Amino acid sequence: IRDRSPSRGLGDVYKRQALDLMRGIAIIMMIAFHFIYDLNTFGFTQIPLFTHWAGIAWRSLIVFLFLSAVGISLVFAHSREIQFQKFLRRLLYLGIAALLVSIGTYIMFPDGWVYFGILHLIWVSSLISLAFVNHPKTSLLIALLILIGFIFNQPNLSFLSNVFESNLPTGSVDFYPIFPWLSFVFIGIYLGHNPYYQKVLTFRSRWVETIGKHALIIYLTHQVVLFGAVSIVYFLIS
Repeated sequence: IRDRSPSRGLGDVYKRQALDLMRGIAIIMMIAFHFIYDLNTFGFTQIPLFTHWAGIAWRSLIVFLFLSAVGISLVFAHSREIQFQKFLRRLLYLGIAALLVSIGTYIMFPDGWVYFGILHLIWVSSLISLAFVNHPKTSLLIALLILIGFIFNQPNLSFLSNVFESNLPTGSVDFYPIFPWLSFVFIGIYLGHNPYYQKVLTFRSRWVETIGKHALIIYLTHQVVLFGAVSIVYFLIS
């Protein structure tokens, strides 16, 4: 999801281009990841996306790019002054998108529907992290504390599962709890003020940037296309 705020100079243009590249790369990797996931689902492949360290690291990298981009975007949009109207409008769009994901997956996967996926996480994380948008060092410290806490299984929020488990599926095709993933948004706030990512993403690719600018719509539609295409091939050859 891309926030647009008035440009502050050529330096900000380059930062935004690098941010769009980051989103675009994340989207491309996500499409590839979900394509393999769909192939596994229909038995075409047996690639261990969730049990082998490489698959786990790949998934974590994709999520890191998405969530850190959220933090960077918050800095771009609100570091001068919090634009509450823009922020609330963004929350509305995100909330609708997250609801569509929940409804769609409930129809397709009633035993594993998405009740707290990446969009739900972004929605909640945006509310939590907005107050820190001009505190990059504090944000980085919070991120480190969350990650350290995660290593020691803190905070332990398992009691929430006990409260809501009667209304939730036993599993979910897309689940991202607040901890530890919230830490990546706080890292993004730090990167918004210290754009080290710009030094890494020095190349230009207009089509990747375009993909990054339309990340939300691609996120909402790509799996419908992929899953539909793989399922059609499966039923044609079975």
